Amino acid sequence: MTLTSCAVFNADLRYKPNSTDEYYFPLLSAEFTKRQNDCIEKKEFPCNFPEPNDTLSDFVNQWYSKHLKSMKEPILYKLRNEDKKIIRFTHLGTWSNPFSYRIENINGQITLIYSKTKGLGGYDAGRRIKHDQKTIKSETWEKVIAKIDSVNFWNIETHDPNMILDGEEWILEVLINEKYHFVTRNSPDVYDGKEYAELCKLVMSAIKE
Repeated sequence: MTLTSCAVFNADLRYKPNSTDEYYFPLLSAEFTKRQNDCIEKKEFPCNFPEPNDTLSDFVNQWYSKHLKSMKEPILYKLRNEDKKIIRFTHLGTWSNPFSYRIENINGQITLIYSKTKGLGGYDAGRRIKHDQKTIKSETWEKVIAKIDSVNFWNIETHDPNMILDGEEWILEVLINEKYHFVTRNSPDVYDGKEYAELCKLVMSAIKE
């Protein structure tokens, strides 16, 4: 049974970026959106069009983007042509403060950046209340990369097949040598996403290294 999160459709989430330059993830194509809308208008149910990898609907993109912007995070997918090596985990719990862990590898210098805001992950964004940065060992980076490979991250479907009521969005982005992919899952540590959850937890634990 698929549950729909009340947080996903809450009116407080109707945030409008100033421009598409502020979207933190690629948008669904206009053609795909039109197919969905046409199906709904004509009531040709079920409208089972699988969303393309590495894209988000306008609504979810607005939701995720407003929180990442409040953390003062960069837009990773737009850095694909800059030979970057970045891994970022973002956690949006419905009733908890949003936070992110970003690990960057610049010529072998590994830096972890942690940010947390005063907002609520399922509702409004808030000002950043914590921002830490530290250098971590190259072995930690290699451990995360090995886990990315072992869970077959690059081939995991971006979109969560289910939405869990009042859960937590676990969003992991990886940008390695112009290759970008992201995955989002709702409470994967509880709902059938153990390996993916282990990978995300490994990114978070890097701050202790």
